[in-house]
Amino acid sequence: MRTFTSFNPGHPMSRRLFLCLICLGIFSGAGTPALSAESTAPLKELPRAVLRHTPPLFEEWDFEKQLDPDHLPGFSPQTLGHGHPGQWTVVLEEQGPGQTHALLQSTPCMDPSCYQLLIQENIRVEYVDLSVGILSKLGTPTSAAGLVLGMQDLKNFYAVLVYPASNMVKAYRFSDGNPVLIADHPVTPKQRTPWHFLRVQRNTIVSKEFLEISFDNQFILSIEDSTFRTGRIGFLTTGDGTFAFDNLRVVELLTSRPLSRPPAY
Repeated sequence: MRTFTSFNPGHPMSRRLFLCLICLGIFSGAGTPALSAESTAPLKELPRAVLRHTPPLFEEWDFEKQLDPDHLPGFSPQTLGHGHPGQWTVVLEEQGPGQTHALLQSTPCMDPSCYQLLIQENIRVEYVDLSVGILSKLGTPTSAAGLVLGMQDLKNFYAVLVYPASNMVKAYRFSDGNPVLIADHPVTPKQRTPWHFLRVQRNTIVSKEFLEISFDNQFILSIEDSTFRTGRIGFLTTGDGTFAFDNLRVVELLTSRPLSRPPAY
């Protein structure tokens, strides 16, 4: 077995070893000053992401200051189908969830295709948490009142309605003015008060668009539907019952918006 006891420039192994030593010398000599310079330099933070979007929406109406229903800011009464225009009035209501006043709609809408609406024209929102107190004066089993959301126009929107005579909550998709029942669920109203609480959330998880409905603080329905997205909100009544509303609250949900900085890679 041969061993190399001395450096022979003409031998192939010697040439390779010589080149390796040169390379190591170059990198070690060039790398040491660079590393020492970097260690003394101050650390620099990655640039922050600039998120440009409007602040989240939060609005509430308790009808204590807006005592003239003809001058409710941004609201407009509408009638869908055959019926007289609805009469929306602010009345004294000391048992309501708010303070002393509530919004009353007392005009009957007897035709099966008749619906009275009060629409907030200034608010357009996609993912939203809507809630309201509802006072019902019963009426026939077809009488109902509730919330409108995702409204594109007077004939295309979602509506979630409470039917007090039959103790039902029903969710509709109005398409070209025709109500299509999406889902319904029986409810047990609280006996200690004539006022009841309706809450509707439109949200998304990954690729699913869904509505979640609660009645008197109890979750009752989850519905997957993505027909209508950004739209207006409001109230709806139908039938011969008399209904009042109080403490309408609109909260925009921030689902799927980027709130953290992007990764560094």
